[in-house]
Amino acid sequence: MKHLQHTENGWLECPGYRKKVLLNADDLNADGALVQLVAIPPKAKVSLHHHQRMTEVFHVLSGEGWVSIAGAKHHLHTGDTVTCEPDGRNTARNEEDGPYQHIVFKTSWSEDDIYWEDEIEPD
Repeated sequence: MKHLQHTENGWLECPGYRKKVLLNADDLNADGALVQLVAIPPKAKVSLHHHQRMTEVFHVLSGEGWVSIAGAKHHLHTGDTVTCEPDGRNTARNEEDGPYQHIVFKTSWSEDDIYWEDEIEPD
């Protein structure tokens, strides 16, 4: 069993968002598994990127915003869940004035499997 207590420690600041690892492969007893909490500030956007091997499952914990995956834009609300398959170019945006957070369940995760795109996908 692992009991996690919420703390402001452990956040990694990234361009347009911040993230915190909640569970890693050892915690989950599953190679390539990772669970992260992601927060996107108001009016901020995560740049377009993709993963060659990883599948991601996004579950919205609070707020609303949108994700674009493989060119399809999806408006998300608290409680919504969406998946992103390998090679699915994706971006996310918080268009609201309040906080937006989602939890990300990752399979086949590796630190070197992220490829940032030069251009931003159109809004």
